[in-house]
Amino acid sequence: MPKFGNTLPKMDDVFKSHPKPEVMKDLIAAHRLRAIDILQNVMPAKILEITDLIKQEENPSSPFYKGQIFELSYTKPKLSQPATGDAYQGAEVTSLTDKPVLPVDISALSIADAPEVGGVRMGQHWFEVVKVNENQMKCNEIVFRELEEIHMLAQDLKVWLEMEIPVVEDGNSFGADVQTHLISQLADAYKKSNTMQNGVRAHHGDRLKLATDWAKYPNFEDYAAAIANSDRFDHFLIRSFLRSILQLYAGLLTKFERNWSKVINPKGTHETGGMY
Repeated sequence: MPKFGNTLPKMDDVFKSHPKPEVMKDLIAAHRLRAIDILQNVMPAKILEITDLIKQEENPSSPFYKGQIFELSYTKPKLSQPATGDAYQGAEVTSLTDKPVLPVDISALSIADAPEVGGVRMGQHWFEVVKVNENQMKCNEIVFRELEEIHMLAQDLKVWLEMEIPVVEDGNSFGADVQTHLISQLADAYKKSNTMQNGVRAHHGDRLKLATDWAKYPNFEDYAAAIANSDRFDHFLIRSFLRSILQLYAGLLTKFERNWSKVINPKGTHETGGMY
């Protein structure tokens, strides 16, 4: 026998009585203020900021300088083997003519006898190091921050706009269709920001894979060129992302401005409960 017998709970009065009626009112009020700030202040400021970053491609002191790809960090990555003995300090393996270096006090140990130094067990293994591309790290940090910001701004606008959609009914729905289109554009913006973030993250994964293989086969000199080409592509990609971010900001702001009357008054009336 069903728990409620022949009687089922009625749903008619679900929205006639709210235990906390202020929750949705406070939420939409807060997000309206947030939306006003984003559209009036934040987005125009971000457009100026991204435009300035793109202009830095002509500035030799900027990490975004397009000539960075001709600097040593982008043209000649090196596989190094740090050593503990003074005789080996600064030794690097950069070509077939260089003699590989193993610290004597490490290579002479067997795995069984290996002591722990600073929590790391010493033994018969290599200590190949490929230094990070510091300039690319600076670029990545800046663009990562910009991508996180546009993602959150788009999310905040989407939360607000979802609450402004009017009652669904037949006829006179053009304004609501505009709102729905803008919601779709906001969702597309933060999805694109996620895709670009994955592109930025791939920089480290690509170098890790190449450097790991290089450490396994140090006499194969193509790895240095592969890392150099990968870094140069990443620098091009990060500059391209700046333009994509600018496009997202400018496109969203333009769409909101040109369709603003439909956004805030989708039914073409002045009913209480509209945005203004």
